Amino acid sequence: MKSNEIDLEIGTICQDFIDVCPHCGAKTHLELVHNDHHISQGDQYNYLTFRCKPCKKLSVRVFRSSQNPYSQEQNLSPDKWIAKFPPLDAQPSKKFIEFVPKDIIDDYAEGLVCLANGASRAAVVMFRRAIQSAANEQGADREQKLSQQIKGLPTLTKDIKDWAHNIRIFGNWGAHPQDDKLSQVDEELAVEVKDFIEEFMNYVYVMPGKVSSVRKRHEKKKDDSGEGDEA
Repeated sequence: MKSNEIDLEIGTICQDFIDVCPHCGAKTHLELVHNDHHISQGDQYNYLTFRCKPCKKLSVRVFRSSQNPYSQEQNLSPDKWIAKFPPLDAQPSKKFIEFVPKDIIDDYAEGLVCLANGASRAAVVMFRRAIQSAANEQGADREQKLSQQIKGLPTLTKDIKDWAHNIRIFGNWGAHPQDDKLSQVDEELAVEVKDFIEEFMNYVYVMPGKVSSVRKRHEKKKDDSGEGDEA
């Protein structure tokens, strides 16, 4: 296919485009308002701007069409969507921001941005960094492999530890970033590592933090009411 044929086909398909709006979170009709492309190393990248019907805000999606490497002339085949702007699920939830140390959240948040933009390997690197920083912050042996560090944390349940043991790449990671074995990483693994670190942070930081907050609130109420005063 030629560039103009790709433009026409994508434009036709996207006239009735249903997806989740990254702004309001509604799965709804996104109106196509602009479609342009550029060519890079033979492949065509279409940048499509959509307007959400409910919230009226704009978002951009990128579609790649691949050039046939054996053809001397332009011979494109529609390939796949490769990016969304702004990305979905690229911000940490408020509970993590409230209770998790900032350096760990910063790495986790960067991993979310990488994952949302299709950079699975970069996402796993940042998630790994966040997990290992959290393990170290909790007193884990810094010379152990990541899976061993997680296994040794008393704050985690057996189910969480078993999960870490079954995430295949954790067993290959040593205490140093150069042992990452990134050739094993795909999107499915990146999502699993994301899910794991979120449960990890729930157990290690969020639940203890919420319990502490409730306890302090009850203690303050007692102090304000004078219940703790001696007669």
